[in-house]
Amino acid sequence: MSTCQRAFAVFLTLIVSLVPELAHGNDRLGEFTRTNAGTPPHNARLQSLLEAAARDGLPGVSLRVKGPGVDFHGAAGVADLSTGEPLTTNHAMYVASLGKTFTAAVALQLCDEGRLALEAPITTWLPAELTTLIPFSGTITLRHLLSHTTGLIDYMNDDKAWRSDFVRDPQRQWTHSDVIPYLYDKPLLFEPGTDYYYSNSNYILLGAIIEQVAAQPLHAVIRKRILAPLGLQHTFNGQDTITSEKHAHGYIKRHNRIIDTYPWYSHYALADSGIHSTPAELALFLKSLFTTEEILSETMRTQMTHVAKSGRVSSGYGMGIYVQQEPWGPGRWYTHDGVDPGYQADMMYLPDIDLTIVLCANASLGKADLIYARLIKAVVQAALDAVQEIRR
Repeated sequence: MSTCQRAFAVFLTLIVSLVPELAHGNDRLGEFTRTNAGTPPHNARLQSLLEAAARDGLPGVSLRVKGPGVDFHGAAGVADLSTGEPLTTNHAMYVASLGKTFTAAVALQLCDEGRLALEAPITTWLPAELTTLIPFSGTITLRHLLSHTTGLIDYMNDDKAWRSDFVRDPQRQWTHSDVIPYLYDKPLLFEPGTDYYYSNSNYILLGAIIEQVAAQPLHAVIRKRILAPLGLQHTFNGQDTITSEKHAHGYIKRHNRIIDTYPWYSHYALADSGIHSTPAELALFLKSLFTTEEILSETMRTQMTHVAKSGRVSSGYGMGIYVQQEPWGPGRWYTHDGVDPGYQADMMYLPDIDLTIVLCANASLGKADLIYARLIKAVVQAALDAVQEIRR
């Protein structure tokens, strides 16, 4: 389990404990069910893994694998338990912290243009009435925000006040300005730049800075700078006014009651999350980051994949991406995971063998997490085996 997953596990446990009976969303008694996956795919092994996960209890799963010897799109299960609508590869799914990679890419583009600077303090862009209430704000730099080395608490996991307010009105349209006050006068966990702590608060401040510099809301900046250039038709931020997009509902289970969390995140638009997409489009985005200059220049890509040497143990976190050596298999891995109540996702790119893997599921917490953990491990192994076979 990555730092992101551990952090969100805390959030999941705490937030579900606060969810009242018959909470927001479509509550439904019973177990997660499985539907047919549709037309048999060209890769039976990967499709069978998806079907087994749906049979074991995940409502729906969707997968994209692209690399030497394997080119797979597949889905299994349902997008909506209340209607039984089959999940397809064109259903967009909320992908939680995978949104950080989009936010980081935009920030690095602005750095490349000289409108932001990695070593400048956040006081350069944010107003004094805000920064004076954040300890060490004159020392916290943009680089610290991007790499989770600020020492800021995590508003989502470390602050009971935000969790209570979120549960009280989960359909609220949060802005970065709404969240920042939860950081006021909270002591830092360490001096900026001296250690690593995965904190969603870093990307909230980053989102506010991007909006200040670009003079546009974050969703418009992401659409102009990433979605439009790559031609991503099924990817959007929660603040985008898109009504025709196919979307997958997300589910958690509490006291034998299934709760639909899509209403919580359909409109979510913050810089630490906020993205809805499909595995195919996430795979295209991720590979484009590391193999073309459509999104990032070579200079900024080098910055993104630089892991800060802070703390006693390397975090493996660059800027909006994990940079790991042999976490699942040989070579370098560029990855990010995301999990919020009702949804979880992983995206991975292995530059040494040109392999991209993106997996999304519309359930989390409890049994769903165990099934998903088994599935991602099996999917990665199947993909690596396919590449190995073609290389023999």
